[in-house]
Amino acid sequence: MKQIRVKRIAAGAVICVLLIVFAALALLWNHYLNKNSLLGRFLTKQNQEVYLLGTFHTNHFNKWLNYSMEDMLSVVENVAPDVVFIEAREEYFQEYNVVDGPIDMNVVYSYCLDKGIRVEMIDWWEVDNNYQSNTTSTLRDDQIFCKINDKLQQLEEKTTVLVVCGAGHFYPQVERFCKEGFEKQSIDNKKSYFEIKGREFTYPPSAAEVWEKRSYFYAYTYPGIISMDESLEESIKIQFTGGDHDAFYRQQMEYCKLFEENILYKE
Repeated sequence: MKQIRVKRIAAGAVICVLLIVFAALALLWNHYLNKNSLLGRFLTKQNQEVYLLGTFHTNHFNKWLNYSMEDMLSVVENVAPDVVFIEAREEYFQEYNVVDGPIDMNVVYSYCLDKGIRVEMIDWWEVDNNYQSNTTSTLRDDQIFCKINDKLQQLEEKTTVLVVCGAGHFYPQVERFCKEGFEKQSIDNKKSYFEIKGREFTYPPSAAEVWEKRSYFYAYTYPGIISMDESLEESIKIQFTGGDHDAFYRQQMEYCKLFEENILYKE
């Protein structure tokens, strides 16, 4: 009887642990991977309506995450913004005419370009001797918010703005929006924002051209910029100047085939 009791206690403990793990995973999925949780709406002190959309960058091409480029562009169309802010650095767009942000930012930019929607760049990051690839920081989110807020100050009242940024920036920006006094608004039927019914999806006509510029920039132009920076240590420079640049360019250009053939997911 004692052994049976011990086994039952052990089994119960295992079940409790599994339930806790399952609940934690479900919470994380809903918080970070559920596209419906990555759309917010705010009213600024200047009476501007600001939508905030978190995106997945290259993971939009992963079918199992259920958040495609089509879903993302549906939000842009359904919000019908006067201005779209995207995660890209303004200084490189001005100097090199390149959208240096991730692929989803290039697709959104292409959509806006083809539709005549004004686009503003709001990303910030720099390469210094503490640089780490594929990371973000509180400083970066502070700078992104400053750019968002400064650009909002320059817009008229009752302007509708859509801010598009990676999912990792979504909640840090929500926090900063609320601290600044942006009033959080409810959104009825969020799911409908990710849907456009009644027509076949196509990528923006300019998507391949815009992405080709970005691919060339990071394969050839940016490594040259970094190599000329005398303040950087060689260990930092090599992250950009090393490797096979031609292979990187060809790899990045594979996305153009998806655009040209209107393929939503990579196999």
